[in-house]
Amino acid sequence: MDDRSCMYQDSPQGLRRMDYCNGVQGFINFITSIPRNFTGGGIRCPCRKCENKKYLHPDVVMMHLLHKGFMENYQCWYAHGEVFVSESERRMEETVVGSTSSARNVHEAANDNTNPYRNMVMDAMRMNQGNGSQCPIVEEEPNVDAARFFDLLKDSDEPLWDGCTNHNKLSAVAQVFTIKSDHGLSEAGYDKIIEWARSILPEGNRLKENFYAAKSMMKPLGLGYQKIDMCPNFCMLYYLENAEMTECMTCGHSRYKPRTGRGKTLVAYKKLRYFPITPRLQRLFMSPRTAEHMTWHQAHHAVDGVMVHPFDGEAWKRFNSVHPHFSAESRNVRLGLCTDGFNPFGSFVAPYSCWLVILTVYNLPPGMCMRPEFMFLSTVIPGPRSPGRNIDVCLRPLIDELAQLWSSGALTYDISRKQNFLMRAALMWTINDFPAYGMLSGWSTHGKLACPYCMENNKAFTLANGEYGDIVFGLQSGKQKFPGFGLTHNWVKQSIFFELPYWKTNLLRHNLDVMHIEKNMFENIFNTVIDVKGKTKDNIKARLDIALYCNRKNMELVYDESRVAKPRASFVLEKNAQLLVYKWLKSLCFPDGHASNISRLVNIEDCRLYLFNLKKKVKNKALVEALICEAYIVEEISTFISYYFEPHLRTRINRVPRYDDGGEVPSSGNLSIFSNTGRPTPKNVVRGRYLSEIEFKQAHNYVLFNCDELRPFIQ
Repeated sequence: MDDRSCMYQDSPQGLRRMDYCNGVQGFINFITSIPRNFTGGGIRCPCRKCENKKYLHPDVVMMHLLHKGFMENYQCWYAHGEVFVSESERRMEETVVGSTSSARNVHEAANDNTNPYRNMVMDAMRMNQGNGSQCPIVEEEPNVDAARFFDLLKDSDEPLWDGCTNHNKLSAVAQVFTIKSDHGLSEAGYDKIIEWARSILPEGNRLKENFYAAKSMMKPLGLGYQKIDMCPNFCMLYYLENAEMTECMTCGHSRYKPRTGRGKTLVAYKKLRYFPITPRLQRLFMSPRTAEHMTWHQAHHAVDGVMVHPFDGEAWKRFNSVHPHFSAESRNVRLGLCTDGFNPFGSFVAPYSCWLVILTVYNLPPGMCMRPEFMFLSTVIPGPRSPGRNIDVCLRPLIDELAQLWSSGALTYDISRKQNFLMRAALMWTINDFPAYGMLSGWSTHGKLACPYCMENNKAFTLANGEYGDIVFGLQSGKQKFPGFGLTHNWVKQSIFFELPYWKTNLLRHNLDVMHIEKNMFENIFNTVIDVKGKTKDNIKARLDIALYCNRKNMELVYDESRVAKPRASFVLEKNAQLLVYKWLKSLCFPDGHASNISRLVNIEDCRLYLFNLKKKVKNKALVEALICEAYIVEEISTFISYYFEPHLRTRINRVPRYDDGGEVPSSGNLSIFSNTGRPTPKNVVRGRYLSEIEFKQAHNYVLFNCDELRPFIQ
């Protein structure tokens, strides 16, 4: 780096010195020689007023610098492509090499893509600041966090300690940050690891001292969320024109809790948390890792009778025919919505129902659209009660944004085509279990007309001893029912989705989540066959109904003088048979990505299957929704930065499959299915066992359906 002391030296009369003017000209020559510095014909202006927050024409930048001078502490031009060099390294370079031409060396460094973390910050800066190339150059204003992006750029070039060559300040924090997210480390655990790491690193290392500092550093790479106060009875949101109200206009409930002590901060009874979907969709087009996949459906060729993606279905084709202007742009986004409630504390504590609304992007290929990183959390509806049919109140911000994306769109930069376009989006359908189906569609899933297709043409009846009571729809905000309810229809409301202009033309508006229903059915059957206390459906009330409706004397209750006995049913397994089932579950292995590792949830000694461990736990019961949102933001940031890691670093993006033994076997004429290495049989297992006829057929079918060489013959 050459001497730049003249940047901050004025003449006694306040006039610019000649060496300063020459230095400004050298600065302009340097930054204009790097194409990456230009955005829409303008470059960042580092004068005292603009502070790199405006894109101006190079001539205007020169005038600003001549009249106003450089911003403070900008001897290193890190926002214009110059690699940061520490003071000790600079002195060492001057001692060994002497003063060299900084412009030539830095130009070479700026065009060198060996620092992926600098590219990561530049990509995030472009995503968060929008499309400057479509705005007037002089009027271009980055977002308010621009200065923090410049700090990240500087950190991406600053070594972890003076003399460190394999890590910079940003890369070290990014990798530890991702490890924390991928493996679910607590903040205390993270801080302990960092404390130990700092103790073994050289003195003066620049590793952030705790998780709070690391999160603050990485925050500009995230997209954030909004907090919206709402009525505790789900009557209304304090949103837009109602943002200044202090009590519910439906039920009259106060917005804020009573103040305690001397605190001046007003605390709302309930907060909705909303994650805007527009910037998250824009990031998919602005990231080189995902942009080209967003038009996969256009290049996909459907095979008659084979459905591998929603693109092959009738609903997608019908939407294209009804809305040709939307379908003409292949980059327009198709979305699906799903929602469900869950108890974050598990099944054995007080009831709590927190509801999540998730959006999935169907532009992506089948292998990507259902991956967790592309299923965007949209809304977190607070508990402890379910919103019921008033879930429409909580969906208001999402519906407003979807309506805007349909009518006006959002200007988005597609990095794969190097062009801007007006991105529009449409919600194709919802996917839920049966209770949530009723909440979203407006058709009650209770009573005789619960099925929206069979309606009155069904054979349903009410069990005399079943757990059936008076159905109350809605909360204090209204309990009215439409005329004919329960007789000719089951409508309880008009769904908020009909506010979307295209919703009434959708061929398939609501879907049942088959996998979710299968899981519920499996749990009920499993608990009944195993006779799990408190969860079996073969209970006292069921036996009373058997006596009324069925001719099964052997299953009716037996009354004694002092007690009532329930005869053992023929379908309930004996203790030794239950033990065999649990041993089988303990040894069960599914292909990676098809099912969770269920074997670690089985306790053979107690003969129990701990399915409740599949649900996420929240340790702080007072901050359920806040912790969920903060954890999601951390995961979102770690997923983004994982794309820029070196290939040998394992993250959730490129992790090794669960049952991969590593390595490959040279083909040498073998079929592709035999290219992976296997693991040797344990010594305690009998060797040389012959396959049974059933096992041989299963292995044969597996080879037939999973061997690439045989696919042409099967088709």
